[in-house]
Amino acid sequence: MTITEIKGFQILPVRLPESNGTHYIYFRKHETKGNQSAASQYISGRSMFIFNLPIETSIATLKKYFQQVAIGATIENYYPSMATDTQEDVYIDLTRLTSDLDYQQDGFILDITSKLPKNCGILSFIDKASFQLAFNSLKKLSNDSKSTNWPMPVLGSKFLLSKYEQQVCEPTKLAEEVSKALADFNRAEQESREELKRQTEIVDEDGFTLVVGSHRKTKAGIMGKQKYAATVGAEKAKSKIKKKEKEDFYRFQLREKKKAEMNDLLKKFKQDQERVRMMKEKKRFRPY
Repeated sequence: MTITEIKGFQILPVRLPESNGTHYIYFRKHETKGNQSAASQYISGRSMFIFNLPIETSIATLKKYFQQVAIGATIENYYPSMATDTQEDVYIDLTRLTSDLDYQQDGFILDITSKLPKNCGILSFIDKASFQLAFNSLKKLSNDSKSTNWPMPVLGSKFLLSKYEQQVCEPTKLAEEVSKALADFNRAEQESREELKRQTEIVDEDGFTLVVGSHRKTKAGIMGKQKYAATVGAEKAKSKIKKKEKEDFYRFQLREKKKAEMNDLLKKFKQDQERVRMMKEKKRFRPY
């Protein structure tokens, strides 16, 4: 018995050009939560989550394929994962997939491609009818024992050489990019000089102008000096606070000591008063 579904994903077998093997694509409805933003609700009900697409898959490839298997299902856009073309291994959290993704309105989706797992994508259709037609067609094909042809170019040496040549800049274009880079560098250097000049005219809280020596006539040097001065000032302020706290603590000790002495004197005074009263009663009190 052929397995047509695994963990909520439908399995679509396809044949690649000049290959005797079968490639398997996994797809399901892309659902969003009800408390998502308006942008996420915009594609809700008419988008499909696709996993394990063949390499070099583009929106043109997908449109060509759906023209073969689902005539009338018009694709709106395709959002591939940014991690698909990277060489580094990426941590994939398959428990999240795309149900918890955040959407933003500005070209429909801004950051979705950065949150998708590697070799995944979201395919949106112009309306729910187109989506339903495409989804039902793929589901029917997943239950069929036969596999369909995947419309992709033959990935031979000629294709790879052509792709490499596209990455190499022409001499004229390269010269333009180098000139632009040099112009940007000169502009940034001029801005740095102007900012350095402004830094040398800084007046501190006491009204003194910052003096810059010959070994300090760089932006990094001035900023480092200012940072050091700010650190020293902060340390002095902290030292003053600690000193004041210590003095306040000493004042507290003195107050407590004086208070104890006053209480002791008051206690002795009351004891003397009581002794005088008792001596008067016994007629033994002689003040002179």
